[in-house]
Amino acid sequence: MQVKVYVPQLVEIPSEFLPALAKRAADGLGDRSGQVSATRGHLVRQAVLDGLLRDLDGLVDDEGTVDLVCDPGSEIPLELEDQTLTLTELLEALQCKQQGLSGMSQSGAA
Repeated sequence: MQVKVYVPQLVEIPSEFLPALAKRAADGLGDRSGQVSATRGHLVRQAVLDGLLRDLDGLVDDEGTVDLVCDPGSEIPLELEDQTLTLTELLEALQCKQQGLSGMSQSGAA
């Protein structure tokens, strides 16, 4: 008997990588990225594909699919102000936040 088991493991993804991960995850879905609800699982699987989580490289199969399931709480669609975000909307929100932070640091340096 073969049974696949998933062992809990915490991973850390630095916040500065999130916009790029969201973009590549959205690009991977193509036109569907505007319809698919964004989850933390999308970001984690993209981080594995991008090589940011080297300990999990063995979870990428020959076809480039990541055999990884996040806990159910991490697969719940992400929300902002009680609105479920698609991957495209998540990317836009992260880019706006990043631009706001860079604008604040530039004005603080002046």
